[in-house]
Amino acid sequence: MNADERRREILTAATNIFAQSNYRAARVAAIAEAAGVSEALLYKHFPSKKALFCEILQRVGLRIVEIWEKTVADETDALEALRRAGEVYVDNLRNHHAEAALQFQALAETADPDIAAVLRMNHLRYITFFEKLVKRGQHQGVIRADVDPHVAANILNGTGLTFTLVQRLDLDGPDASPAPMIAAELDWLSQPAQPSETKEEASS
Repeated sequence: MNADERRREILTAATNIFAQSNYRAARVAAIAEAAGVSEALLYKHFPSKKALFCEILQRVGLRIVEIWEKTVADETDALEALRRAGEVYVDNLRNHHAEAALQFQALAETADPDIAAVLRMNHLRYITFFEKLVKRGQHQGVIRADVDPHVAANILNGTGLTFTLVQRLDLDGPDASPAPMIAAELDWLSQPAQPSETKEEASS
């Protein structure tokens, strides 16, 4: 096994150990044992437990955006691209439970500036992805022009966090579907702006 393969083994083991407990409780010794390496060898690849945790978070964030980009690459309609991005995000949650757990754990560790910086960069990437699609949709005329793209991107990003919470806490049952939530967001984005009430209408 070469160094890159060994590093991936350690990252996979660490992801599972962190998810089973949490960042603070997870022991480096347990991670090393799960990866089949000594603690000394683990520290040759990662200088600290925090460095290992941060790299996992960074990789998760980059992979999510990469999946989104591939998913919408051939989709010309911006609204459909947003729908597909939402669906593939949920598929990712179901197939990568440990990674989803780590992202939520990281929110509790934002007092640490290093962890906060990685998490912030991840979410800025997500917001940038959504903002580009919203702007494209406005250019196509399928997304309402009165919506601020950055505000819409933050709301879309928040919807992903909300559905993650719904799924992890089993708020809507084990077979919860993201479709109604995604549809509500896209309906809001595509609805034409309502004309302002005139003074005459308001006084009548």
